[in-house]
Amino acid sequence: MLLRSALLLLLAGILLLICSGSTAQRSRVRRQNMKVRINATGDTIVMKFLRPNPDVKLEGYILGYGSSMFSKQFIQLPENGEPYETEIDAEPKYLVAVQPIPTNDVKKQCTGKVNLDKPLHLVIGSVTPTAVLLSWGTFVKTPYEGNIMNDCLEDGFYTIRYRERNRKWNYQTCPTSDTVIDNLKPNTPYEFGVRSNKDDRGGMWSKPVIHNTNMGDKSMQKPIKPSRTVIAKTVKPMMAIFPPRPGPLRPSLSKKTNLVGKPGGMDKVMDLKQDKADILKPKLPPPTPKPAKLAKTTPAPDTNNNRSESWETSSAFSSLPASEVDALGKKRYIAPHVVYKTDKKPEEPCSITTSLTYFPDDEATESNVTAPPRSAPQNLTVVTVEGCPSFIILDWEKTDNDTTEYEVISTTKGPDGEQVSILTTNQTHTAVENLRPESSYEFKVKPKNELGEGPSSEPVSFNTESADPRVSENVSGKDAIWTQFPFKTDSFSECNGKQYVKRTWYRKFVGVQICNSLRYKIYLSDSLTGKFYNIGDQTGHGEDHCQFVDSFLDGRTGTQVPADNLPARSGYYRAMRQEPVNFGHIGGNSHITYVSWYECGTPIPGKW
Repeated sequence: MLLRSALLLLLAGILLLICSGSTAQRSRVRRQNMKVRINATGDTIVMKFLRPNPDVKLEGYILGYGSSMFSKQFIQLPENGEPYETEIDAEPKYLVAVQPIPTNDVKKQCTGKVNLDKPLHLVIGSVTPTAVLLSWGTFVKTPYEGNIMNDCLEDGFYTIRYRERNRKWNYQTCPTSDTVIDNLKPNTPYEFGVRSNKDDRGGMWSKPVIHNTNMGDKSMQKPIKPSRTVIAKTVKPMMAIFPPRPGPLRPSLSKKTNLVGKPGGMDKVMDLKQDKADILKPKLPPPTPKPAKLAKTTPAPDTNNNRSESWETSSAFSSLPASEVDALGKKRYIAPHVVYKTDKKPEEPCSITTSLTYFPDDEATESNVTAPPRSAPQNLTVVTVEGCPSFIILDWEKTDNDTTEYEVISTTKGPDGEQVSILTTNQTHTAVENLRPESSYEFKVKPKNELGEGPSSEPVSFNTESADPRVSENVSGKDAIWTQFPFKTDSFSECNGKQYVKRTWYRKFVGVQICNSLRYKIYLSDSLTGKFYNIGDQTGHGEDHCQFVDSFLDGRTGTQVPADNLPARSGYYRAMRQEPVNFGHIGGNSHITYVSWYECGTPIPGKW
């Protein structure tokens, strides 16, 4: 009787929906009539929604509600016509809502209008002792508000630059009119600037703003003396919105030490000045060993590379690939401007960090520019690693002494038309990440300085190879599984970049914090808003944890420290791939190790 009642209520809900048209207000397109065909046999109901025409895609949901809070259910209509089968309670009433997807909903809705002719007004406020909030709109806004999915993540509407006074600039792109810059030094003056970007053009830099990071305690903060430079207006600290992100480990992923607060609550990071008489007293047992044991956290494969050897002289690089075809039998792209790194083994994960060791950084020189750059960059070369379609390294010759930075412009054509990505660097090489397999790209480099820009290099083309099925399975429609979302970590990481989360295959959340798209720290959590914990390994050093980012490979990991040399802490752990994880003590006397980063061959966020 209960099942029969539920079926009748389900049918009534469907008919009510069709007649009411209550969802019409959600669509801005012309209303399209829809019908549903229902086939009820015994204990089975099959509903088929008849589309106005075959090209129309549908969206909708099933909502169940009843007298008890435990009977509430919400089931989203699967995308792209994928089949879906589930169990629903027989007691509640059900409402089925289905409509055509409005055509304007599939377009990207990006933030703000870009004005290249007017400098932006930059406002800065402290978030933690090592992080600041930058905003350059009319109002100071809070990042991460609203929907955590960001459709315009890689469009790069703005470029931010920051540095310690009289040091080299650091650059970062941002699609929104606010962002958080972390991994800064506490109680240190920094210079910040921002400019607009549109396609391959850059706007004027904002007036330089000097901001002093704080010490976490107002009584300890020393305000910077005013100068002729514009001083930013500060905003109130937003500790509840932005959890503190610990900085990298420092020798004894120094006069300042990070302390970890009570487990289960928000981690409190305090930077204390020390002198010879200071004594470190952690608040909770067991005592944390000195960071000196953890400071050397470079992977063993990297230390074997001869860092003084350049790609131009190394036998690992060749104008021809070792194999003319990729893993799926497609011919690899060969051109005079393309160089292949040929020594990667098929079972070895791709590594941007290892590849960049063959590209030594240029020494920074301070020069007084007198005019915009006059020469275009020459000999632009695409350096690619055989078996690694997600990134390339561009290398070119230095232009003239008036050049202080370069814009690297990458262009490709996709389903939404031409897509342009802009990177800014003060080196004569850079890695271009998150490329799509089997896609065509065009690259060019433009020299710049504070007085203007110079002529662009001649564009060069490159076609990426096929995705390697030995790394991960390429499932159509599941490219956007990673969502940018700030989470609280039980930190032990060398990575301080953006954070992404997704749901795992056994009802836990996996979180990653990236060093670059192919190197990241992996965490696990029971809750999206709870703490994300380290993952320990009982029989190795986390090589099989690449399963959590959908990689079939045994990954390359950070320095493999014995468990008794690691701080004892709570975390997840397991012994073998496919085995569910347990929660308990790792490190210390547990004989369970954990590491500071992973390279699994799978790019994150996996979208260019």
